[in-house]
Amino acid sequence: MSAWRQARQISPCKSLVASGPVCRGTMGAMRKHISETTGLQRLGYGLLAGLLTAALPLPLVWPLRGLLAWCAGIAVYLLLAWWLCMRFDGRRTRERAQAQDEPSVVIFLVLVLATLACVAAIVFMMQHTRDLSGMERTLHIALSMAALAASWLFIQAIFAFHYAHRYYQEEQRKQPAGPGLQFPGGGDPDYFDFLYYAHVIGMTSQVSDVQVSSRGMRRLTTLHAMLSFAFNMLILALSINVVGSALQ
Repeated sequence: MSAWRQARQISPCKSLVASGPVCRGTMGAMRKHISETTGLQRLGYGLLAGLLTAALPLPLVWPLRGLLAWCAGIAVYLLLAWWLCMRFDGRRTRERAQAQDEPSVVIFLVLVLATLACVAAIVFMMQHTRDLSGMERTLHIALSMAALAASWLFIQAIFAFHYAHRYYQEEQRKQPAGPGLQFPGGGDPDYFDFLYYAHVIGMTSQVSDVQVSSRGMRRLTTLHAMLSFAFNMLILALSINVVGSALQ
């Protein structure tokens, strides 16, 4: 009986020890996948997070529920994107950009349509905040501002990855004008360099210390600047509306 009890106590431990390498391998594969997601995978995970958030049994009207789902989905996308940017140096950024052909048209259309839907939901909800008061009104306004901030960051992240892929693909094709962007300091630019460039364009609608040297990159930068300027004006208009509603 004592031998049977001893075997019974040891066998679970042996089972755990035997499964240890498998668990470590699975966790390692998951970490590798999370740190190397593609644009469509990030959009897919963001969509899943948004749908799960929208399905939560919360006492919210649909415009408010939609904005909450939008913020959750964008948060997941941005966390995955920023984590990838932290993990990739210039060499890995080049290898990834040259090996993968991101469906930029599809991603750009999703970006524009989703952002327009977000703005429409915000405008619709702003119309109804006038009938609210107290904490409920404050929560509506705070969620609207969070959705606007998430949309702005989403636009810059989309363009940052597109800049990176355009840069290294033009370098691979050995274009006469070079890869299109000239970063100060030398070395291969990584994803964070392109994230910096995208945020500068998004905030100021103009370039700073990075020089644009190709026609294709100038067109892409112009499109980004125009879209960001329009979105910034929209944020300003909605912010004035929010302040006016709060003072009434």
